[in-house]
Amino acid sequence: KPKRFPTSYSLFCANAKTKPQIQNELRGKSLTERSQILSKHWESMNEEQKRPYQEQQSKLQLMYETEMKKYRTDLAEWKRRISYIQHFPQHGTSLMVKEPTKPKRFPTSYSLFCADAKTKAHIREELSGKTLSERSQILSKLWESMNEEQKLPYKEQQSKLRSSYEKEMEKYRASLAEWKRQITCAQHLPHHGVNQVGKEPMKPKRFPT
Repeated sequence: KPKRFPTSYSLFCANAKTKPQIQNELRGKSLTERSQILSKHWESMNEEQKRPYQEQQSKLQLMYETEMKKYRTDLAEWKRRISYIQHFPQHGTSLMVKEPTKPKRFPTSYSLFCADAKTKAHIREELSGKTLSERSQILSKLWESMNEEQKLPYKEQQSKLRSSYEKEMEKYRASLAEWKRQITCAQHLPHHGVNQVGKEPMKPKRFPT
């Protein structure tokens, strides 16, 4: 964070300490005594004598405000990176970011029929002891022997599952876009062990008075 600008009085004190006459006055004095001497000198000055220090303070204040504006921007960016990194488990110098899980595609009406058929005792007996290829042939023949009315419950179930799948895919695409955005942000961060966010911006020094 930038240091705050000094006041006009602080500028006067810094300048006064460079003058031999005042240096002699301050020599051997305690900190409190020095402050009192400088304060009396400042109070004895008229507005015209103080003006150079006040003008210098104004210039430094303007510089300080410009630096503060940049600091606030940098700080906001730093905090934004912090918020991203807090969602990323850290492991060494790597950002172990988990990609969103893509929803499984909905099953077909035939797949639903096969799953249902395997729960029926008489079909289980027919499939028992058969190879995978033989089981597939048996189930395929059963499906082909069914009319449209018999197939309808499985087709309706497929339609419902398709609708749910499409909604889940919409959410997945949004999550994937956010994940990619976070990855892009993280790639611009310094990688030093667990320090993944960079150093906090320095606040500008305040201008002297």
